Amino acid sequence: MATVWVVAADAARARLFSSAQRTGKSLEELATWVNPELRVPSRELTTDRPGRTFDSTGEGRHALADPTDVKEVESERFARELVKRLEQAYHEHKFAHLVIAAAPHFLGLIRQQLPRTLRAAISVEIDKDICHLERPEQIRSHLPDFLY
Repeated sequence: MATVWVVAADAARARLFSSAQRTGKSLEELATWVNPELRVPSRELTTDRPGRTFDSTGEGRHALADPTDVKEVESERFARELVKRLEQAYHEHKFAHLVIAAAPHFLGLIRQQLPRTLRAAISVEIDKDICHLERPEQIRSHLPDFLY
């Protein structure tokens, strides 16, 4: 039987499970990765207030807006790191099939990072945040009957 990995993730945490069975009855948790930057308030991730500038005409001054959301940048970085780890494990033949269950927005970030080789290994994608569930049986209850 081929090994199937199940990833349950959101922007703050990713949990990795493994099963040697197609039904995924005995999910075993292998690893948990945490994105600590998403657990702190945005104001603590930036260094200071936005800069100030003069109007192009007249004597007015105003604050410059931050061009990017710090939390979104950290979410993209975490998705990139997660996909990199999965790709490395796939090339080392640690799993043959991949199931991804992630919060809808984070699943989109993961999809943007997926290389073609890893995309071919994905058997199921679920756009639901089940990462917060404690026991592997709870995770399994949200997956299809057959994982591949």
